[in-house]
Amino acid sequence: MFVLGIVLIVLAVLFGLGVSVSSADSTTLTVFGIDFGVIVPTVFFLGAAAGAALVAGLWLTKKGAARGWRRHREVRQLRAQVATAPTATAEPEVTERDTTPELTEDRDAELADETTVEPLATGKHVATDTTDHKQSH
Repeated sequence: MFVLGIVLIVLAVLFGLGVSVSSADSTTLTVFGIDFGVIVPTVFFLGAAAGAALVAGLWLTKKGAARGWRRHREVRQLRAQVATAPTATAEPEVTERDTTPELTEDRDAELADETTVEPLATGKHVATDTTDHKQSH
């Protein structure tokens, strides 16, 4: 498949170069009632650009529709899960636990190093920034 794709790309490029080099005839192109005097290679490349825009539009439409369909399917599955999930009638019990961290001497020393404060002119205290913003080169 990959090799076939490369061969088709090479053939398209060679064909485009052949058209642009071998033909110098001019013609009249009418678009929405307006006449344009153009040479044949220009008409060819305008057609190629229109084809590329068409393919890109079709691809984007396909991707958008697939994304929308995936989202629709996921919402449908989630609604089915909610509908089949057992409902809880009783509130879960909340147990109290000790939320005070256990401090050791090593941890106390680490905290003291991290939270060095400097007084400001207003008398308030602010912790210093311990992050290093310099990048190594």
